[in-house]
Amino acid sequence: MIFKFSVIKNLQSLILELKNGLTKLDLLDNTESFEAKIEIKPRSEIKIQNKLLFIPSKYIIVSQEGEGQITKSTTSWTTRKLFLKNNGNRAVKATVIFMR
Repeated sequence: MIFKFSVIKNLQSLILELKNGLTKLDLLDNTESFEAKIEIKPRSEIKIQNKLLFIPSKYIIVSQEGEGQITKSTTSWTTRKLFLKNNGNRAVKATVIFMR
């Protein structure tokens, strides 16, 4: 989010600028996270580049096309790679958010 602090002349204009900017933040702006668009074949595992400086502890599937079942793989996550598995019998396209 970009704030226009150069146009602020008093406390009231600062409050207005912060209010307008902060109400437009979304989940990715408010958390240490990143979004990945993935495609997983049936009964297979994929490797995803970890864009965070730590190993995420959570993931949320925010969008999914297909009847697969996406889960965290038994392969350990690292600061470089994350692994998800499609346990279903059909291919899946999904958008996943990884976070602290």
